Amino acid sequence: MPRKKQLKVNGSAITGFSVQVKTVKSTYDGSPIDIVDLQISTGNDVYSYDIRQDERAPDVNATRHYIEDSLNKAKEDFLNVEISEYTEKSYLFFNVQKIGQVQYTGYRL
Repeated sequence: MPRKKQLKVNGSAITGFSVQVKTVKSTYDGSPIDIVDLQISTGNDVYSYDIRQDERAPDVNATRHYIEDSLNKAKEDFLNVEISEYTEKSYLFFNVQKIGQVQYTGYRL
């Protein structure tokens, strides 16, 4: 399987983004769960992420607000944005310059 690109851009390169709470079926037991669906566009590339709630981020609405506010600030102030993955544990590291890094459970689509 080809390696997916890591997002590492300046906020000025973000042409658009969408952060939404969606209800999907759990792959574990088929029950409905809420996730944060994140899509970031940078020129010709679109980066899509599925972010789940866990002990570090128990409220998907708070997660959505934090990501949305951070990306808006990055675009306004030309801050660097990086989302890296630790795929073995399904972790995403969301880092915005001058705001900080947050670890989420999730993966790049």
